[in-house]
Amino acid sequence: MNTGVRIGLYAAGLAVAFGAAYGVGDRFGPEPARPAPVEHSEHQEGGAGQGHGPDHEAPPPS
Repeated sequence: MNTGVRIGLYAAGLAVAFGAAYGVGDRFGPEPARPAPVEHSEHQEGGAGQGHGPDHEAPPPS
């Protein structure tokens, strides 16, 4: 048997074996941890959009 064919069959066998192991682990493995819920709080001072200055409420220039 040619060396290239042997290496190709070996690589294909490894791909099948690892693919099967991944599928079994994905099917029967532990569930991934769910993300923690996000806590919503009141707006804090100095955040984005703060400190626009006194002209924030002014009408647009004509």
